[in-house]
Amino acid sequence: MSKQGLSQHQQLAQKQITSQQTVQLMKMIELSNVALEEEILKSVDENPALDIKHDDMEDEFVNQTENNENENDNADDIALEVDRNHNEDPFDNDFFAEDEQDEDIPAYRLYADNYSDDSQKEGKLIAFDHSLQEQLLLQLNEMDLDDRAAEIGKYIIGNLDDNGYLTRESTAISNELLFSYNIKTSPAEIEHIITHYIQELEPAGIGARDLQECLLLQLKRKNDSPAILIAREIIAKHFDSFSKKHFDKLCQQLNLDEKDFKAALAEIKNLDPHPVSNDSFIEKNTSVISPDFLIHNCEGKLDLTLNNVHIPKVTINQDFTKEYHFLSQEKNDKLRSDAEKFLKENLDNAHNFIHLLSLREMILYNTMLAIMQRQEKYFLSGDESELKPMILKDIAEKVNLDISTVSRVTSSKYVQTDFGIILLKDLFSEAAGDEDVSSRAIKKLLAEIIDSEDKNKPNTDDQLCEILKDKGYTLARRTIAKYREQLNYPKATLRKEINL
Repeated sequence: MSKQGLSQHQQLAQKQITSQQTVQLMKMIELSNVALEEEILKSVDENPALDIKHDDMEDEFVNQTENNENENDNADDIALEVDRNHNEDPFDNDFFAEDEQDEDIPAYRLYADNYSDDSQKEGKLIAFDHSLQEQLLLQLNEMDLDDRAAEIGKYIIGNLDDNGYLTRESTAISNELLFSYNIKTSPAEIEHIITHYIQELEPAGIGARDLQECLLLQLKRKNDSPAILIAREIIAKHFDSFSKKHFDKLCQQLNLDEKDFKAALAEIKNLDPHPVSNDSFIEKNTSVISPDFLIHNCEGKLDLTLNNVHIPKVTINQDFTKEYHFLSQEKNDKLRSDAEKFLKENLDNAHNFIHLLSLREMILYNTMLAIMQRQEKYFLSGDESELKPMILKDIAEKVNLDISTVSRVTSSKYVQTDFGIILLKDLFSEAAGDEDVSSRAIKKLLAEIIDSEDKNKPNTDDQLCEILKDKGYTLARRTIAKYREQLNYPKATLRKEINL
């Protein structure tokens, strides 16, 4: 099997990491490769104690890593302590201190075998759609929010589902912000940020809690007209009658003639129950991304590497270090004190930054390795039906990390496989009822059945159960109803085609 394990942990001892560093680490984990490169270049520009290690030393580093690959017996147990109790000082002792004799070699470049036998494997830079989360974060950054409200907004965006709906209660969001991030807020404040900022993002309907709110948000963005005004009243005040297609009753209650009602109904039919799938919106947000992980099928065995070829290698600026030692000999006490303070602060920040890069790579690699092992059959075949049920908790327990950290690792990150680029978040799904099959596979099949049904006589949930049973999947009707709602398909009565 191709080398997958972390192989240079013997270079690392224990070093304390503070709560402030933990917050910085969590932010770094969220960054994509492209964003991390920008962050590294910015840090090198701001801190004179940091320097970029040039490629002419790369082969020496790789050779050194290969010579030490057999000495990593206990590395994983040490590495995976990173996120335990991360709201307090997560490490009682020193953690991952760099060997002073190898100060020029960043630890985060030594711990993993990220190079293939035929030089470096390089992930493709491809034109690819921004994830929904990235699109929304770009818009949020342009809004006039203070830092605290922006952090809350980012967390809310991170809780949107693939269709842009927010299915979590404001109270639950408030509690997790307090317990996990020490941000004290209230359900009322969460609600304010949702309605005044998140739901103002594009596309219209984003951040809705249910279909009714999604449709109403879209109607509120449309210019007033008689048909739009009627449509708003129908969705806002008579949604139950509308969903049950009690159209005669609606016309009587609203005192509408057939022409006005059909005009309002036509406006509602033009709305999108899951607007984030709108192709025109996605096309406007296409950019170049680089996959964060590479997985290759090597004669039936999987090979995992981090796609860090384009990420600059950071080291300590030796000229700055020499200057620190030189000024420590200065006879003028005041000059020596001020200089030492400046130099020491920058050196400490530089060492911390390099240390956090080490932890980031280690966390990403271990998390992706656990995902790859869990979904081995899928990565070998590329067949979505091979996807196993997998939730964040499964991987968090496997790598001994907090669920929120695994969420950060998998959010807005991609893996390049032999059969395409995959968003990590798409690999997660619950079990479908009592079946040992991913709910994602069932949902895909369910969507295909509904999309191909007779629109004049759509299938009821009971009929959908029977169709799936014939295909080998025995699920309860309530499970089918839940999946249908998650896919934003209404009941059969509302899916029935209306001939206007």
